[in-house]
Amino acid sequence: MTVREKYEQWLENTYFDADFRAELKAIENRPNEIDDRFYRDLEFGTAGMRGVIGAGTNRINEYVVRKATQGFANFLLERDAAILKGKFEKSIVIAYDSRRKSYEFALESALVMAGNGIKAYLFDEVRTTPELSFAVRELCCIGGIMITASHNPPEYNGYKVYDETGCQLVPDLADALIEHVNQVADFEQVKRTDKKRALAEGLFKMIGEDVDLPYIEMVKKVSVRPELLKNSTLKVVYTPLHGTGGATIKRVLKEMAFSNLIEASSQMQPDGEFPTCKKPNPEEYEAFEVAIEYAEKHGADLVIATDPDCDRIGLLVKDKNVYRVLNGNQIGALFMEYLLSSRGDLTPEHYVVNTIVSSDLAKRQADHYGVKLIQTLTGFKFIGEQIEKDEPHFVMGYEESYGYLFDPHVRDKDAVMGTLIAIEMAEYFKQKGCSLLEQLDSIYKKHGFFIEETISKKFEGKEGHSVMMSIMARFRAHAADHFEFERIIDFLNDDTGLPKSDVLKYYLDEDSWFVLRPSGTEPKLKIYFSIQAETPEEAKQKLEYYKSFIVAEVVS
Repeated sequence: MTVREKYEQWLENTYFDADFRAELKAIENRPNEIDDRFYRDLEFGTAGMRGVIGAGTNRINEYVVRKATQGFANFLLERDAAILKGKFEKSIVIAYDSRRKSYEFALESALVMAGNGIKAYLFDEVRTTPELSFAVRELCCIGGIMITASHNPPEYNGYKVYDETGCQLVPDLADALIEHVNQVADFEQVKRTDKKRALAEGLFKMIGEDVDLPYIEMVKKVSVRPELLKNSTLKVVYTPLHGTGGATIKRVLKEMAFSNLIEASSQMQPDGEFPTCKKPNPEEYEAFEVAIEYAEKHGADLVIATDPDCDRIGLLVKDKNVYRVLNGNQIGALFMEYLLSSRGDLTPEHYVVNTIVSSDLAKRQADHYGVKLIQTLTGFKFIGEQIEKDEPHFVMGYEESYGYLFDPHVRDKDAVMGTLIAIEMAEYFKQKGCSLLEQLDSIYKKHGFFIEETISKKFEGKEGHSVMMSIMARFRAHAADHFEFERIIDFLNDDTGLPKSDVLKYYLDEDSWFVLRPSGTEPKLKIYFSIQAETPEEAKQKLEYYKSFIVAEVVS
């Protein structure tokens, strides 16, 4: 079937409502737009779905969500019958963030699940991704759905799925789910009920404070020194970037008796248009523009931003009269130093988890404190998988992409926990006469200087995807013909002990490397650099040297 034929089929399909078909009718004479919307089906991948909101097969909309949910329902019912065998309630919990259509997509998901005889717990308002992960375990569900596109621009939304452990699906489970989703060939296969009937049959229930309370109590327990927050002199500006984190983080800090939180008030309300920030992504310095104005006005010591679904956290630290950004690896190193140095019960069985694109500084820190470092593929589900294998000895997990976790009751990154520990840690070092930047320098002096940078190149649309794949193929086949490497790890073909993944890691010397990896959630090719040297100046020179020809080779 051609793209045009697929478009005509959708345009004439009376299954869709009038507004949906009107949107399709409006692009009738725009062939490029039709091609972009229909050249493929929106891919349900290992991280779920994420795409531009709108009518079309390559868009996320109520109907695409229905089909995906039917596939997920089929997967859960098969898994429950074969593996779970009544250990859990035949139910699912669904949460959503502040984005356009998030509530509508969440409700559609709930009604399809109810139509399949799976009880749907739906949060009464926006909630964070980590609370969704917690709720799956708290309510003994067989799965979970989070409607979010994380830090993508306003025109995007997404659909993430979780298993009974509260973890996103690892590859074997994800592959099985994708097969089920792909088997839902048409909309007539979707079993959807209405809300009134679902309520009457006990297959739909709204939740809120009954889950909020135990989640918040759990978060508070990750505090190592709760007494530090009660009389803290630290001034902290916080922004949720119009996302879900504001109410929960304010409540946690209030109950911990921290009184110096300065709200970036113009960004505290959930708003899927993100009117005051172009990029609601705490990995980007631009996201802090508004918060910095508040920080300068109040003389804040620390600036914290969480992304729209509150699973990532970014930090700025005051350095004389400016605010310096900490990258994800630096935040991870500080968290490790604070927690490992504070624990008196650590044994060689305890462990920290990070990923193959995170800094090797973590290995030196772990060795110093006599604990293990386990490295996984990129994706917090792999960290969650490690926790499931050995929950009692878990200390913390992190990714370089600003995701951190300190308690195994959640199996995804948690910026609520991250905010609490960041403030407590900053206060602890402040009382010792040391800023976070000075503490970071101390870590480098002890273990060697590391510098990291991630560069993302966009490859949008059908043609862009093809170009990105050709770059990976070219590097896989010919990079060693042009450059000298200490060693090369091809995670798609080498026997690493990890699941197969389209990732290439090139060691430039024993402790410095770069990685090429297509993003699993965005049309981007990511280039990760990690450079180790004895001094900051030497590390920066090495980084610029390697970047100059590696990046040029990627985009050539």
